[in-house]
Amino acid sequence: MADIRTNRYAILVCGILTMLMFGTIYAWSIFIPPLEAEFGWTRSQTSLVFSVAMIGLSFGMLSIGPLSKVLSLRACFVASTSLIVLGLFSCQFITELWQLYVFYGVCCGLGSGMSYTVWTTNTLAWFGDKVGFASGVLVMGFGMGALVLGSLASALIYSSLGWRLAFVVIAALALVEALVAINFIQEPPPCIAALKPKRDAVGVTLPGSKTVREPSFWLFCIWRSVVMGAGGAVIAEASVMMTGIGSSIAFATAAVGALGLGNGFGRPLGGILYDRIGQNRTLVVLPALALAVSVGMAAAYWFEAPWLFAPFLLVEGLLYGMYAAINTSYMRTTFGQRDLAMNTGISAVVLAPFNLVFPLVAAALFEWTGGYEAFFVIVPAFALLSLACGALCKPANARLQARYGAAGETAGTGIAGELQDAAGQTTGRSADGVGQRADREAGVAHRA
Repeated sequence: MADIRTNRYAILVCGILTMLMFGTIYAWSIFIPPLEAEFGWTRSQTSLVFSVAMIGLSFGMLSIGPLSKVLSLRACFVASTSLIVLGLFSCQFITELWQLYVFYGVCCGLGSGMSYTVWTTNTLAWFGDKVGFASGVLVMGFGMGALVLGSLASALIYSSLGWRLAFVVIAALALVEALVAINFIQEPPPCIAALKPKRDAVGVTLPGSKTVREPSFWLFCIWRSVVMGAGGAVIAEASVMMTGIGSSIAFATAAVGALGLGNGFGRPLGGILYDRIGQNRTLVVLPALALAVSVGMAAAYWFEAPWLFAPFLLVEGLLYGMYAAINTSYMRTTFGQRDLAMNTGISAVVLAPFNLVFPLVAAALFEWTGGYEAFFVIVPAFALLSLACGALCKPANARLQARYGAAGETAGTGIAGELQDAAGQTTGRSADGVGQRADREAGVAHRA
């Protein structure tokens, strides 16, 4: 009987479960009431914990790139697990606010970001033909950590255990899950490593130092960041936006719940769309939809129609999730598998300022005008900018392919018919030779 660990769908399922477990930082809000009640901390003080964790998440994702050059992915996963378990376990001892920032914000944030990149790198090496689907379901698992762990944490906190032992239980569960998951981190065989997308594979391999010099990278980052930044502001203020135009609290709560579900299920939908219609069309279709939704939300808000605003919130959640799912897929199909960890991490750091600035802009406009009308006026402009960048990615990727596909960097990740030798001379390879060479190259960032 074949080892289940060599089944790529078993690896994908294990990745989803790990992402779900290690998405622990998204369950932070559950711990806020008991901590504030016990220590008298203000909401701004406890909310800052999540901001620290988000910053840690971005830098944790970035760190796997350089770490994977000297450590295996398994070793990187051990490090990420150690940080998360240490952080959660130590939270039971906190007596000062700074300890919460360090244990939950820094340790759990860094560990979650590291684990995210380890598992996207590991899993996408097995799904070169379905990068959108695999990336989408992994990101869905990570994003829905708040739903699963939030429910678990709430049950534990308000039981006889209390919030301190709740941290301990979640730390123990994370450790047990990681001990199982580490066995599924491994390199694919050459026949699997050689799989490629059916559409729009640019087919070059670039390190992070060269990726950041390419228009293809920055056009994509702008394409993603402006819509996700604006969407994040809507997500953060959705409830008060609804009540501000006459919605009842119950209806606003239901609408926000629908937005959250849309965010979760939008991620695999975005991945499936990416695989079905290709990269180039996806980069145009999504911002076109975002433009239509932004105009609809603006109209619903202006005319104070909560019954119309609510379904637009659901679609906004779907689009936010679909945008989130495209990042790893784009980096893999455009810049290759070998340096996927580094390139994905860099793009995550680029997004971080937008996630911080857009909610602040929305809040500032609200305080200045007394409503969100001004915010919804400018949101369609960002959707138009995303649409323009998405359209420009195709010619930028064509130039990238022309530049590196013919000479310079290694073409593809085991999917090209030729490799460049050190002297720049083209050397023909057999299909098996290419696959083996690609597997070794992928091992630079993917050693099991």
